[in-house]
Amino acid sequence: MSERLSYIKRESVIGLPVIDGKTNRKLGIVKDFYTNKGNTHVEGLFVARDGWGNNDLDISFSGVTIGTDAIIAEGGIQQGAKSADEASSLDKLLKKRAIREDGQELGIISDILIDPITGRIEGLELSVSVLDDLLTGRRIIPNMPYEQGSGDVIVVSLDQAAKIESYNRGIKNIFLSKI
Repeated sequence: MSERLSYIKRESVIGLPVIDGKTNRKLGIVKDFYTNKGNTHVEGLFVARDGWGNNDLDISFSGVTIGTDAIIAEGGIQQGAKSADEASSLDKLLKKRAIREDGQELGIISDILIDPITGRIEGLELSVSVLDDLLTGRRIIPNMPYEQGSGDVIVVSLDQAAKIESYNRGIKNIFLSKI
């Protein structure tokens, strides 16, 4: 995951304004991403609009450019074609416990890393505890697939667990690198 600086976190996109690239008008704000059945690629965005009723939009991922302050939509805009219930939303992965296939606890899924160009889900961010996150930083389970356990559990293979690496360095690592 040496190219991880080019990835974006799901949480950093939620709430961003979506601008129509043809009319330069604000369409709404990002509500969430929706994915393919295997949760390996983002297929599009749910965009919440102001007003009464269900004014939500679906925007195909292939028709958007993700920036730091806004998302530009160039095409693939549809009014409520997919509902949040029928689409696989990334928010369903959050707060699930990740365990290795041998039963060892790895942490809680706190965010999702996405390639902003291809829409590929590159990894799941793990949080062990607030103190551990501050001291050593959060860790990333690279790529997918994973097995959905019962309810709130994701089962990670031993091979995948061996590839878990630190994503942000944490206080301990920053301090030790200064010495």
